[in-house]
Amino acid sequence: MKRIGIIFLVFFVISCAKVSVETKNPIKVDINMRVDIYQHVVDDVEDINDQIYGSSNEKLNFLFGFEEVYAADLSGAASEAISRRKKRAGSIEAYFGKGYIGENKHALLESRGDAPEEEGAKIKQMISEENKDRDAIYKAVADKNGSDVSFVRKASFESDYKRALSGYWFQILDGGGYNWKKK
Repeated sequence: MKRIGIIFLVFFVISCAKVSVETKNPIKVDINMRVDIYQHVVDDVEDINDQIYGSSNEKLNFLFGFEEVYAADLSGAASEAISRRKKRAGSIEAYFGKGYIGENKHALLESRGDAPEEEGAKIKQMISEENKDRDAIYKAVADKNGSDVSFVRKASFESDYKRALSGYWFQILDGGGYNWKKK
């Protein structure tokens, strides 16, 4: 019994020992806050897309009285751009579905050149207006979160790709460069 007590005491003393690790040169630690900022950007982008295209939990939120207002504190110009995008969302989706437009790596729309001639001018005008509104929103989200517009574009592209139906065109990284692919 005495032997067990001594073993326990030795084990206890050893386990409570203080360990100190020192180096000749100071250790440099690079803390990157981009993850936190990027998550706020993603939340804003998702909220904006929910406002434009509708949310899958819209009905559930309505029943319980919840509102999604994460990106509600954007500037008036960005709010107006969101409203305009919401009005043209149906046409954009229709042209995506027909393969007339696609989304490039910068989260902007481009003509795919497959549209009938009579619709071509209308589509180009709509793409121009849509891209102008997208740029205004991307800048407002970047300013709000103290991030770079490239983060907002990346988050928007990922959100749009995730929401897109099969058959929509996107410019994606494929091998050594960016190529147009159907989802």
